[in-house]
Amino acid sequence: MLEIERLSFPEPWSQEMLEREITLMISHFYVAVLENRVVGYGGYWHINDEAHIVNLAVHPDFRSRGYGRALLEFLIRLMESQGVCKAFLEVRKSNLRAQKLYESLGFRVTGMRPNYYNNKEDAILMEKSLTLCTK
Repeated sequence: MLEIERLSFPEPWSQEMLEREITLMISHFYVAVLENRVVGYGGYWHINDEAHIVNLAVHPDFRSRGYGRALLEFLIRLMESQGVCKAFLEVRKSNLRAQKLYESLGFRVTGMRPNYYNNKEDAILMEKSLTLCTK
């Protein structure tokens, strides 16, 4: 996960940050494995009937092959099985590829966080209502 993190983000989480994140009671992290190699990972916080996707990344060698989509679809199914009604995330304004993926799976833009990232880049806020929610 750490290698993918470093290759995927301008300001990657440190090993300590990743370790802390995956051990939080509200965190749910999963990896995509192909032939005994971690090719991607994603995680979310589950709080009451909401989920906040905190990270989703695929190793550069395995991008554009559907692993990110499959991983996100898997996370959404898990959220639905846990009674989550809405999923939220932030994505870099410059990350058009990720925005298109999220939109293709039903996420919609709901706002922006100016200067959200350390390099002062804005974050696009997105959310998705989950279909299996009974509320």
